[in-house]
Formats: sequence, structure tokens, C-alpha cells
Amino acid sequence: MKKFLKKTLLFAFILLIMAVTFDILLVAKTFQFRSNPFATWNDIYKKNIDADVLVMGSSRAFVQFNPAVIDSVLRTSSYNLGMNGRSADSQILKYKVFEHCGNHKPKLILYEVSHNTMRKSNGYEREQFVPYLHDQYLWRLCHEQEGFTVADCLLPCWRFLGQQSLMNKILFQKVKSEYDLPLYKGFRSHDWKWNGSELEKQDHVEYHHDTAVIRQFREFLEECRQDSISVVMVTSPFYIGGTRKMLDSDGMHTMFEQIAEDFNIPYLDYTYDTLSYDTAYFYNTMHLNSTGANLFSQKLARDIDSILRN
Repeated sequence: MKKFLKKTLLFAFILLIMAVTFDILLVAKTFQFRSNPFATWNDIYKKNIDADVLVMGSSRAFVQFNPAVIDSVLRTSSYNLGMNGRSADSQILKYKVFEHCGNHKPKLILYEVSHNTMRKSNGYEREQFVPYLHDQYLWRLCHEQEGFTVADCLLPCWRFLGQQSLMNKILFQKVKSEYDLPLYKGFRSHDWKWNGSELEKQDHVEYHHDTAVIRQFREFLEECRQDSISVVMVTSPFYIGGTRKMLDSDGMHTMFEQIAEDFNIPYLDYTYDTLSYDTAYFYNTMHLNSTGANLFSQKLARDIDSILRN
């Protein structure tokens, strides 16, 4: 019996060592990524973000707010924390980790708000959290929403079980598409031509106003106010064909205007900007291509400059 117990313990010990070693390898490989969705998380955990201006929001921030253009106009240092397919709950979570890790506190946050901002995030690109779940602070913030277990946080390699495609991506890091190319200060532009197929399929576009997410967003703005961080809410250009299909677009803008008024912050709405009427600047209804993003970023930065001067 003692012999069997010793062999069992030895086997368990060897498995543990292998699991810890492989876990360390996967995390180390993850920290080599300069592409989405790991690049910004790596910068957060390495405390590499030293920016006076932060961009927050969904993919509409991620691909439309170019830090290079913003910096050239404002003579500042900016960084884009935009999250693909994620709403305010996840965006604020990411900022909390950014803050918790001790990154430089920004002076200004440009927060892109649109029809999907005030809904609960739906798990898109959930794998972005997996390599960092050994961080108990991150795990506490996201485990309920994303369905992670205590074992994902505490047991080496457990969080990678069943994640074959993710492990392959981390270990081999093959460039398959433009999505895999390095980001610039968290930003990714796409030099793609207009594709209106999704718009043609849509009968209508809805805006979301989840009560819990709105409350969380308001709490975030209050925390920014207490930390002396200025916030500007921005609705970036949306192709006019999609705007015309939006149900109660006036209600959405009224919601954002009310929030901005309550916190005495600017709200810049570019829904009906001249860019919104020309598909030459978009690759789909919601997203500007690289040409459109650069033009919009320049226009936004100039408007921000005017606000800061007044």
C-alpha cells in the first residue's frame, strides 16, 4: 500500500511539474504577442502604457481612433484600449486591470459610445482572458460573466484544457491574416473596400440600454471625476444606411446626452458627419476603413483641441 501511495504521489508530482512548466511556457509565449487580442493586455501587464490620452470603446474605437493622428494634432501620447465585440462592462473591466497594474493614469479618456455600448458583453473573443487568469484580480472581475471556474485561476494549465486552437495560436503564432499583424499603440486599421452585404440582410438596427451596464458606466464616470480624469464621450461615424435602419436613434442619442449632462462632460456626435454618407470611407456599416479612420481621427483631435483650449 505504501509503495502504491508513493508511486501515486510521485506521478502526481511529475504531472504537476509538467503542468506548471507548460503553463509558464504558454504565458511566456503569450507575452510575445504584438497582435490582437493579446497585445494590449501584454502592455497592461508589463506596465508599458504611458499615455496622457486613452481611447476606450468597442471595435469602433479599436479601428477608428488612430493614436498616431491624435498625437500629431494634440502633441500628446495616446493609447487605444478598444475591445473587439465588447460592451461597456468589459471595457471598464479592462480599464480596472490597467489601473490595478499601475500604468500611468491618463489625463483624458476618449470614450466611443454607440448602439452596442450599453449591453452585456456576449463572450466575443473570450480567449483573450485565458492566459492571464492566474491574476486573481482579473479572475475576480471576469469569472462570473465569462464562466471561468476557481480551477481556471488556481490550477496550472487547467484554463487551457479544451482550448486547442488557442494553444496552437500561442505556441506557433502564425500570421494568417491582417488581424494577426502587430498593433500600433493598441490600434488596428483595415484597408478594406466597402462590403454592404450585412446591411442588406438587416431589417433594422437596435440600440441597447441595459440598466446594469448603464449603472456601471455611470459609476465609471464618477470614478474618473474623483480621479480628476477628463472624459469626452464620442459617437463616431456610422454609415448613413445603417443609421436609417436604427430603431429610435433619437432615443439613443438622448440617453448619451443625458449622461454627458449629468457628469458635465462633452459629448461629440459624428453620426451625421460628412464621412457617414460615403462608402469610400467604410468597410462595413459600423466601421471606417483606414482612410476614413485617419480623416475622422484628425477631425476628432482638432475638435478635442478646441475643447481643451476653451
